[in-house]
Amino acid sequence: MIGYFSVRKINEKYLGGILIIDERGIPIEFKYTEPITPTGLQKIIYGSSLEEYLSVEIIGKTLIEKIENKPEIIFVNDPSLTFKENIVLIIEINTSSSETIEINNRFFKITPFNDTIKGKILEISEKIEITEPFSRLEKALSYICES
Repeated sequence: MIGYFSVRKINEKYLGGILIIDERGIPIEFKYTEPITPTGLQKIIYGSSLEEYLSVEIIGKTLIEKIENKPEIIFVNDPSLTFKENIVLIIEINTSSSETIEINNRFFKITPFNDTIKGKILEISEKIEITEPFSRLEKALSYICES
């Protein structure tokens, strides 16, 4: 099982979701938070740390704790969300480097970069388009926020 985790800010509201899929890309579990609107006082006392606090401490840790199907790897597309050891940052970039992996003529930066994670990503990419579930997750979070 593979997880995709994202936090979005939509209309001054923060919400997050985690989508767990099987090796064919079929959803097994989806959890999300209700939209959170920080108060004026919270914005003042947290200052520039507000977004990271909400994303990691309130949304991220809560969602990952609540999932029933524990994925082997959880992909994120925001570096601030790599707070747990099985969370891997994966971002498409334009050029190759020592911490990139090439899949279908596209380069992806992955952090942490090691042979185990690289092998797992290559294995997954043989069956599904590796970053496509992020678009499903983003659309689901937008839908939730607008509902």
